[in-house]
Parts: sequence; C-alpha cells; structure tokens
Amino acid sequence: MKISRLAALFVVSSVILQTGYSTSDTPLPLPPIVVYGDTRTDHVSHRRVVDAIMKVRPTAVFHTGDLVEDGLNPSHWAVFNRIISPLIKTARFYPALGNHENDSRLYFDNFDLPNNERWYSVEVDGIHFIVLDSNSDIGKGSEQYQWLEHDLQSIGRKTSFVIAIFHHPPFSSGPHAEDEKSLRKSIVPLFEKYGVDMVFNGHVHAYERSLINNIHYIVTGGGGAPLHDQVRANPHSQVFIKAHHFCRVTVRDNLLTLCVFDIDLNPIDTVTLNRSQQSLKEEGQGVPSSYSTGGIYHPRRIFDIVDVW
Repeated sequence: MKISRLAALFVVSSVILQTGYSTSDTPLPLPPIVVYGDTRTDHVSHRRVVDAIMKVRPTAVFHTGDLVEDGLNPSHWAVFNRIISPLIKTARFYPALGNHENDSRLYFDNFDLPNNERWYSVEVDGIHFIVLDSNSDIGKGSEQYQWLEHDLQSIGRKTSFVIAIFHHPPFSSGPHAEDEKSLRKSIVPLFEKYGVDMVFNGHVHAYERSLINNIHYIVTGGGGAPLHDQVRANPHSQVFIKAHHFCRVTVRDNLLTLCVFDIDLNPIDTVTLNRSQQSLKEEGQGVPSSYSTGGIYHPRRIFDIVDVW
C-alpha cells in the first residue's frame, strides 16, 4: 500500500515533535524526559501544560517543586493528582520538595521515591539525575551535602550526562532574594568540581537560562503558578521568558538537547550539550564542555546540528 506524500509528512512531523529529530539514517534519540515545576494554583494552566507534555510522550517527568499551594491541605493534593494522572500512567514521576510543600507528610505519602525521599538520584537513559531538598540543610558538612558529594563521586564512566534538580535557584533574575539559600557557597562548587552538566530549579515562576563555568542553570517554574517578571540584572542570564512552559530533554549519541515549549507547544528556547567535548575538557585539552544555540528560539535552530531531511 502506498503512503501519500501528505501522510508521510505527518509521520515525520510527529516524530520531530516527540523527539526533536527526524527519521533519518542516524539513530533516533532515546525517549524524551520532561522537567517542569511550580504548578500550584492555576489549575487550568497546569492542565494545559500536562496536555502539552503528553504530546511529547516522555519516559520520565521531573518536577522542580511547589507542586501544590499548601502541602498540608489534602484537597490540594487531590487536585494535583487528578491533573497529573495521565502522566503517571505512562511516565515515571520524580518530584523535588518546594517550600510550598511545607515539609508535609502528605507529600511523602503521595510518592514512592528512592533513598530518604528528600534527596535521591536515579539513572534515566544514560543521564544521572540528582534530586535535592533545598529546604533542608545542605551546607558543607551536612548530611545532605555529604550524600551529594558521595553520589557525585560514585557516578560511573558510562553515564553520559549529570543533571541536578532542586527548588531554589542559585542564579536567577526573579523577585526572590538572590541566592536565597546560599547555594553558591555550598553545592555549586561541588557541581563544578565533579562536572555536573545542567541544573534545573523552580521557585521563580518563569523560564530562565544562565551559564556559569560551563554549567547551564535552568529555572523552570512555569507549570501553573502566577507568573513572575524579571526584576533585577543577572550577568549570567542568557534567556528570560515570562510564560507557562515545560522543558524537554532528549539524548542521541553524545548530544543532549534541551528544548523548551510554551503552553501551546511553541518552542521558545533550545540548547545542546556535547558529551565528547566534555570528555576533552576533563582531559585538559581546553575544549568547552557545551555549546548553546542560544536566545529566543529560531524556527530552524533546533535542527542546526541535525540533517532533518
């Protein structure tokens, strides 16, 4: 049976939306991973974000915290669970504690997470994800700090990329106090020492990407909370967008591509990391560990490194 040209184009377009790449001779990337956060109070927007996420068919979803407005209120969890119910039927769900969870027992009853459920790590398709609790003590010498350093030391060479996820951003342009939890003095040096590639945070209800010492710091707090404006200068900031959104991470060979979509599935930012360049940097050859396609999304920029057709 012959397939029409229009039908074939639809199939290719569907693959691109779900993975970021086309059906070419090169291997397709692994299934996407999604990161988003700060879902809280605007349940209509949260549902629309979840509907958009479902269209990219993630294998795992990470949440940067502030899942609900008040973690002590059972009705807030009931609404949250109804909204994410399609996601957890098809994808693993890994949250980080936000300040609005209020350290509630309801949070821990709602999820079955590794380690002590406050901080833990998981491997998903060659990416080592480290989920931390920025509400708890994470200063040098603390239990969480020691666990983090041991976890970073234990990462095997087969791991392609390392990503950390927690609620409070060490770098942002949002309305909260700058480096509210003093993370630049505590865990940021560990990220730099052990070669973390990317850090995802929430707390600021917007999207922002900063680059500091070859680490991309991503604020993704546009899951449904009231949106924030950019209120101060951040010399490391490369993109700030006030919009509900989610982040899609895909891996193919040595490349990790982050593409950010707004609530209508319009791409608004993209950045790509190259693992082979990171290896050269670690060997002292002076090659940068990552490169960015940069800035506001250009319609073809996500495909700059790939022969789509």
